[in-house]
Amino acid sequence: MRFHKAAVLSIIQSAAAFSSYTPTSFQHSASLLSSSKQNPKQTRLMCGLIAAIDDVWSSGTGGESSEIPILQNELLLEQTTDILYHRGPDGMTCYSGNVGDARYAMGHTRLAIVDPENRAADMPFQLEFDEKKIKLAANGEIYNHLSIYDELKADGWKHDRISGSDCEVIAHSFAKYGGPATAAKLDGMFAFVVFEESSDGVKAFAARDPVGIKPLYLGKALDGKGDKASGYVFASELKALVNHVVPETVKAIPAGHYWSPEEGLVCYYNPDWLRKDDFAPWDSKDTPQVTDEQLKDSFDASIRKRMMSDVDYGFFLSGGVDSACVAHSLLPMYRDAKLEESKISGEPMTPIPTFTVGMENSPDVMAAKAVVEDLGGSKYIDHKIRYFTPDEVFDTIPKIIYHMETYEAELIRSSIPNWFLAEHAAKDVKMVLTGEGSDELFAGYLYFQDAENKIQVQNELRRIYGMLGNINLHRTDRMTMAHGLEARVPFLDTEFTRLAMSIDPQRKVVDPVAVKNNARGREKTLLRELFEEPNANGDSLPRPVLWRAKAMQCEGVGEDWVSILQNKVRSLVSDEDYARAPELFPLNTPQTKEEFYYRRIFAENFPGMDHVVTPWEGGGRAMGAAWKSDMYTREGLKNVDMLTHSLQETTKKTSSSTVLAANRCDEKKKGPSYGFSGGANTINNDGLSRRDMTAFVSSSADTTTTTSTTAEIMEIESVTSTTSTSESYIEEVKSGAAIFGYDEFEQMLCTGGDDRSLIDSTTGANKYHIRPFPISQDEIFRG
Repeated sequence: MRFHKAAVLSIIQSAAAFSSYTPTSFQHSASLLSSSKQNPKQTRLMCGLIAAIDDVWSSGTGGESSEIPILQNELLLEQTTDILYHRGPDGMTCYSGNVGDARYAMGHTRLAIVDPENRAADMPFQLEFDEKKIKLAANGEIYNHLSIYDELKADGWKHDRISGSDCEVIAHSFAKYGGPATAAKLDGMFAFVVFEESSDGVKAFAARDPVGIKPLYLGKALDGKGDKASGYVFASELKALVNHVVPETVKAIPAGHYWSPEEGLVCYYNPDWLRKDDFAPWDSKDTPQVTDEQLKDSFDASIRKRMMSDVDYGFFLSGGVDSACVAHSLLPMYRDAKLEESKISGEPMTPIPTFTVGMENSPDVMAAKAVVEDLGGSKYIDHKIRYFTPDEVFDTIPKIIYHMETYEAELIRSSIPNWFLAEHAAKDVKMVLTGEGSDELFAGYLYFQDAENKIQVQNELRRIYGMLGNINLHRTDRMTMAHGLEARVPFLDTEFTRLAMSIDPQRKVVDPVAVKNNARGREKTLLRELFEEPNANGDSLPRPVLWRAKAMQCEGVGEDWVSILQNKVRSLVSDEDYARAPELFPLNTPQTKEEFYYRRIFAENFPGMDHVVTPWEGGGRAMGAAWKSDMYTREGLKNVDMLTHSLQETTKKTSSSTVLAANRCDEKKKGPSYGFSGGANTINNDGLSRRDMTAFVSSSADTTTTTSTTAEIMEIESVTSTTSTSESYIEEVKSGAAIFGYDEFEQMLCTGGDDRSLIDSTTGANKYHIRPFPISQDEIFRG
């Protein structure tokens, strides 16, 4: 039986019902089990994947004897699918019935990006190919669907497609080549479930893309009495499995794996660079080496295939190097495509929307503005900025944990700005391109500077690549799809990844001295150098952005709201409750009150599913590396005092304004030296000019410029009141910078805008382990 509804009014009414939830009110399925007599016409348009089938493969089991509510109750199926409404507002279809001897149920909610107006493109697909009947529910985008159709035709396939949906090809390929071969053929991001009936019997098959961009979970069904039943249930998100499955049986289908009842989980994605420890083509004289030109061409091809869309799209622009590289390649292609459309339609070209999140006047926001300006300005780019404040952060935590379905603290922190960003972008577009994944290919994290050799670098990249589906991509999918927005990740194209991981890792080794001095040899130098030249439009990335330091997502958007958040959640966990952590949460026991707070919310929403979460070994990305790194703890930086925001009230810390208050230049002796210790610029061996200090401060009491040694500077605790406000600090620094001729952008970079300006008096460095130096007057950037 099929259900397909488009009740917009019902969406509004239902959404209102969810608007005032508490962390414990998301137990939807339990109430649905007792609501089978509600009006089945009250449905909404939404997006996601749910599927269930009797276990007719295990010995002694068989369909009709098992009471599995979702297989028996059509309204329950529809309402369970409804739980995933946030994954897209364009349509919902549910089917239930029999496939051979097994009962099955499938629900799919669609975010229509390809062939959006064609209702035949709505899933689940029910297709018949001669003696084979295919039921398919899929989530994602298949970029090579046309080439697979060509291959099918060449192999004698006679069946026509019924829609323009790129996912329909999965059903055709499955019927022709089978499940494992189909999963291996697909180029894209995907998670799908297929049920097939044929003369050979009933088949069930599920698969997930090679990197884990799209999620898929599996569990053993519960019967109406709460006992284990003989059936399987699949879903895009854990929330749709609650009260439908035995919690301890739930598992995430890993990236690059397929599942069948006969074989269980099988890895089908096995490139040599990922699976072979002795992979080292750079050491072979007989193996052609990957060139920079090949790498850049492959990235452009990756961008081009991800422009596949029949609706408007945009891109995320964080202000960091990764998203700037995406913009560098994307904009010429987008401009060419829109100019062709404009010639045909006679309408003016539409600028591409781009989206940034951050604190007002933060370095990230200012850097993103600079990228927009240098790559074409408002004529070609419609830049939209979502500003947020620390006050907004705390209230989002329950929603974020519900949608993220994790208790991993580092991941939750980084999800907060992504929530605001996706929410803002979804108002204008259905799809965005992002810069996710670059750090896992080019050694972009600062702890790589402690690696002892290139083999360690290569192996660590393989390790963190393998966690992408649990961490970075998990965040990307959940935060965007929570708002009905699809994110595409060109850096993680499988061919581009193969090339990037076949390059001699010596080119990815991070030089600690270069990191401290903001010089070549710092993290991701290889990537930065690929994008130094102008793009096809003749536009170049601003050097201050191209060569700025890596900042974690939760730290690079502005003020140090993370420490504010951590202090707040700690206050909500009593010592008595925290002491019970080992008893309450024996698996992955929380090690901090912050972790305990997140874990408690997770457990209220996803009882018994703690094991599904895959946290970082040791509590953070850096802690699992083969080498020892003293940079980070579970809460972030090891020296937690450095997490305090330099723009807030100062205590006994030395801020860069304090340093520079004792470090004014004597212009009469040295001429204009732009406020840096020592006056003269120095030149690094890479030819980049560097100065010794960056922040500026003016003094109404003393306008005479003086100089001090670095040692003398670092002993100064403060030259301002311990109760000075962030506003007065900002104005002091900006005024001082203006005196030396810096424009507004450069002045703002000098203020810091986040905890990068807080200097450790013992090292002269900030929490990113770099001194916050610009490299020259014309090439200012922040660490």
